[in-house]
Amino acid sequence: MSQLLAISPYLHSTLDLRKLLGIIMNVAVELAAAEDAAVLLLNDATGQLQFEATTRSAISKEVIVPLEASVAGWVVTNGRSLLLNDPAHDPRFTTAVDKELLYELHSLLAVPLHGDMGNRLGALLLLNKKDDGGKNGRCFTKDDQYAVEALTVQAVVAINNARLFAQSDLLAEIIHELKTPMMAISTATGLLLRPDLPSEKHDELLQMIQRESLRLSAMTQDFLDFARLESGRVRLTSKPVDLVALVDEVVDISQPQAATRDIEIQTKLPQINNGLTISGDEVRLKQVLLNLVSNAVKYNNDHGIVTISAKRHGDEVCLSVADNGVGIESQDLAHLFERFYRVPDRERGSEGSGLGLAISKKLVEQHNGRIAVESIPGEGTVFRVHLPLTSKLPASSV
Repeated sequence: MSQLLAISPYLHSTLDLRKLLGIIMNVAVELAAAEDAAVLLLNDATGQLQFEATTRSAISKEVIVPLEASVAGWVVTNGRSLLLNDPAHDPRFTTAVDKELLYELHSLLAVPLHGDMGNRLGALLLLNKKDDGGKNGRCFTKDDQYAVEALTVQAVVAINNARLFAQSDLLAEIIHELKTPMMAISTATGLLLRPDLPSEKHDELLQMIQRESLRLSAMTQDFLDFARLESGRVRLTSKPVDLVALVDEVVDISQPQAATRDIEIQTKLPQINNGLTISGDEVRLKQVLLNLVSNAVKYNNDHGIVTISAKRHGDEVCLSVADNGVGIESQDLAHLFERFYRVPDRERGSEGSGLGLAISKKLVEQHNGRIAVESIPGEGTVFRVHLPLTSKLPASSV
């Protein structure tokens, strides 16, 4: 009880969901003397559970957990804890857990995360009791269960607060970003209604309305994509993707944008597609590459060069997009993948939603890959996307 009272202020010290879940897991591990912990949250859109946070990197956060035929699903559905000291022989447990998570379980404590009025958030799992040399050995006890259940009462309140804050914060940022194009359209429309407006200004204002309308449409799509990714509602398909063909398609789409400023798009691809076919979502991978190439053109110098490369390194493929433009200052590099962050551009202004790179990062990570950037001010920038040759996008059950 003294431990629970002591950590109570820490649970309410942050509204960052990721940090909060880390605090909850670390406290639970200490309370129950467990080796590892994981938090699974319910996705309202799909009706399934997914790993939101873990203390062990071997546990993939992409694993999807159905409510039926799973320990975590039973706990969430019934609102009761499960204490299993021989999980392999429990009918609610499947051996797919060990294979998918690369983790051998000999004891498991699962506690529901339920709020007021039956609000189901998910479950907290504690994996493998540490052997303290006592009579219980590596078995969780009822005392462990009661202590963790007391913790989850506070944890649920903190999780709800963090989620509400994140939603209101994102909504406020979206509304702020929409104001600029909406005000431009409103101003242009008001001027067009004036009887004393010179006729030569009509076309200019109509072009402004069209430009800002297209911008508003693109921003709205980015907001929807980002919101779906944040909530876990985006589910990737998994099929063979020919990266050489994908690069060629992206080049064809990007040529008109580059041609307006006489920018050349080059490719460095193997003549024979040797190992450049991966398993992934072709539409989403094209979205990532198009965004990187579009940025490379936008922030390049007139008559510049954009180079797209693809090559295999061991058990992964590296796609790179390089330009010889203005480059990015070191203080901006650390913030590039944050939502709504834009690199200051005095000449061309700050157009777009500021979500393109944040969306790209999330999509690459959903492919179990990673994205990195290097830049030298005045010389250029290169983005590298590393993707595994084989990746299980839809995962199994727990």
